[in-house]
Amino acid sequence: MRFTLVVLLTLAAHGQEFEVVSIKPGDPAFPGSSARSTAGGMEWRNTTVNNLIRGAYHLNEFQLTGGPKWADTERFNVDAKFPQGMLRGDGQSQQMMQHMLADRFNLVFRLETKMLPQYSLVVAKGGPKVERSSDNEGVRSQQGPRQIKAWGTPMSSLAQMLISVVSAPVTDHTGLQGQYNFSLEFAPLLDAPRENEPLGDIFAVLQQQLGLKLVATKGPVEMLVIDKVEKPTEN
Repeated sequence: MRFTLVVLLTLAAHGQEFEVVSIKPGDPAFPGSSARSTAGGMEWRNTTVNNLIRGAYHLNEFQLTGGPKWADTERFNVDAKFPQGMLRGDGQSQQMMQHMLADRFNLVFRLETKMLPQYSLVVAKGGPKVERSSDNEGVRSQQGPRQIKAWGTPMSSLAQMLISVVSAPVTDHTGLQGQYNFSLEFAPLLDAPRENEPLGDIFAVLQQQLGLKLVATKGPVEMLVIDKVEKPTEN
């Protein structure tokens, strides 16, 4: 079952644009990428077009589909300068990114709502084993491909962090209120598990360490489908 909404990419014709955008090839031998906002603009290093699209439209990885293979493999260094008088964090940078993608990469897309696998985070049989945080610990978190660590964090935030681990939406249905500390180490979900992997996957670790469980469901997910994207025009 699928509902399709066709979106004509006419955005930013009425909005602000970056004053200057420089796009240069990245380093294909370097696997990492970075992004940061400065006082005068935004910088992306060794990023892909797909990363830029996900950032511009607040998408998780599983919400972007279509497009050529190079959009997820070819790397670029992008420097974008804010217009005169614009301050960092005033809320317009996302719209500027969208305009840049339409103008420099000729991005055209449509939105589709599909029924896809999702997960509910619930309390497992036997009850929760989570550690409540004290009022003076503050809120902080760290996340990598094999770990999630957080302090002073509500269950809803844990559900959000699990999205990138399971590549699907996760909703908190634990009913647990307040803030918690947790430190999870787990094996990435791979098509072919590694031999002698010492860690369990996230499903096992959640249940063993926190007394929580991910229950598979299905629900509507909004997807961005790339109809057209081209390599960037020269500076």
